[in-house]
Amino acid sequence: MTLRTDGGLATNEPPSPPPGRLVTQGHRMHTRFAVHLLLLATFAASLATVTLITEGLPHLGVGLAFVTLVGVHVVQRRHTAARLFANLGRVRTWFRRRGQLAWSDVVLAVLTLNVLVSGTYDLASGSQVILHPHDIGVPFRDIGWHVLSALVLLVYLCVHVARRWGRIRHSAIR
Repeated sequence: MTLRTDGGLATNEPPSPPPGRLVTQGHRMHTRFAVHLLLLATFAASLATVTLITEGLPHLGVGLAFVTLVGVHVVQRRHTAARLFANLGRVRTWFRRRGQLAWSDVVLAVLTLNVLVSGTYDLASGSQVILHPHDIGVPFRDIGWHVLSALVLLVYLCVHVARRWGRIRHSAIR
């Protein structure tokens, strides 16, 4: 953008935003980045507590903290989430970038809810629901529903974070 000053000089610099807006934007960016880091840390801590501590209470606390942070993350992205959700209703946008992002968010939400529900069911019933992949021809050992759900979520989160790593640091809450 070219601007002319009173002296007739032209510059190519955009006008600077008011100082208060810069502080707010920077604060929002740092807050969003902190939530991203806390999401990664609580998921890692949830995996660590389930493997290192035999008692389930620490895992339950950290898992609930993760689910709470997922809720905070969705609230921070409420405008984007609403636009992406609207794209799910338009089939022709499914294969464009926004449609793919929308489906990715739906898959992430379903996987997170699956881990929450499976863990809650295991806790409420007092025993694990065991899946038997051999029965359907999959050559794996028997595995718990909650464990398998968490492993699938882990893989999906790794892909999700890897694809968005460049934007995670500099995204801001709108």
